[in-house]
Amino acid sequence: MTEIPEHLLKRSREARANTTGEPTKKAADNAPEAASAAAQSEAKVPSTPEPLEPTPTAPVAPYNAAATNRKKVPWWAASALILLPIWAITYVGTLERPPETGPAGLLADGDHVYEARCAACHGAAGEGGSGPAMNNGVVLVTFPTPAEQIVWVASGSAGVGLGNSYGDEAVGRVAVGGMPGFGAALTAEELIGVVLYERANLSHSEFDKGLAEAMDEAIHSGELDLKDHLDPETVTVEEVLDLLRSASFGEDDQLATG
Repeated sequence: MTEIPEHLLKRSREARANTTGEPTKKAADNAPEAASAAAQSEAKVPSTPEPLEPTPTAPVAPYNAAATNRKKVPWWAASALILLPIWAITYVGTLERPPETGPAGLLADGDHVYEARCAACHGAAGEGGSGPAMNNGVVLVTFPTPAEQIVWVASGSAGVGLGNSYGDEAVGRVAVGGMPGFGAALTAEELIGVVLYERANLSHSEFDKGLAEAMDEAIHSGELDLKDHLDPETVTVEEVLDLLRSASFGEDDQLATG
């Protein structure tokens, strides 16, 4: 009996397998390896996550939107703003400071009081109106002494009494009710100041001008205090004379006689 070589049998089996569709031994042997490789490949491929729903965006506040959208300051403008205070300090340092002035004084204060309280009736320059004139020496004739005029301005028509005379009797002035009393409205300093202003500035009395200067010195040195008021119902010429004499003017006789 003739023995068939092994390689011919192997070739015959492969041919028969190709014809009948039966797997060969080699294909059968490789099947487990292919299955294992496929399983490993599937394990390496990551699963695709399900898409998440988008998170709603919070609305932007109007002030934040305005701050984001507004125009920014240019760099050159920012530099100018930084240098501006330095320029301002330098500029102010070059300005001339006004000279320091001392206290205004009785006559200057009297000018302000006259403009505010008296000019409407007696005229801006003392020329007169609904009230008597104060300029060109007229007031000096009516009131020979400043103390008499001060009492009249403090008391007014009501203090003197309607129908009664005031000032120099030879002039014949009679209170008819048109003059208000300013004793309660003005301090003694303001009241004396306006009277001396009328006499010194409007009627050009050198005596009253000197009296105002002497009283200013006494006030500034602290020797004389005129911050109180003159009582319109009780004020007297003697009381006012005491105030005027306290300025040490040195001309007491003229204070009483003008």
